[in-house]
Amino acid sequence: MVGKKSPNACQSLQSSRGWVQKLTSNARIPRKKGQPKGSKKHSDLYTDENPKGTIKGLKFATEADAKRSVAIIKKSGKTHAHKIQAAIAMEQRAKVAGKLKAAAVYRKFINAMKLKTKERKK
Repeated sequence: MVGKKSPNACQSLQSSRGWVQKLTSNARIPRKKGQPKGSKKHSDLYTDENPKGTIKGLKFATEADAKRSVAIIKKSGKTHAHKIQAAIAMEQRAKVAGKLKAAAVYRKFINAMKLKTKERKK
């Protein structure tokens, strides 16, 4: 039976496609033609709609990259809120890519920043 697909294999393939479709149904909503840049009607984890304030050089491929990126974020000179936003975006990207160790590095930094936020609010 080499080269032929059994009926059961096709059914499992169809069910796995259905599962993948359900997973991607909450995926990114691209910006439509004529839609303004800051519109909340779309989402994209990888597109920078305001490149003026971008912190360049951030990576999430490995744990070491994430640690270097956290150091870059700390030294960036951006506002407290901007640093947190950058770290959250990188953590989410790492999670989506399955890089859980890198995501954990960003989460640790975010939690430390939360403590600073609490101190500032006092």
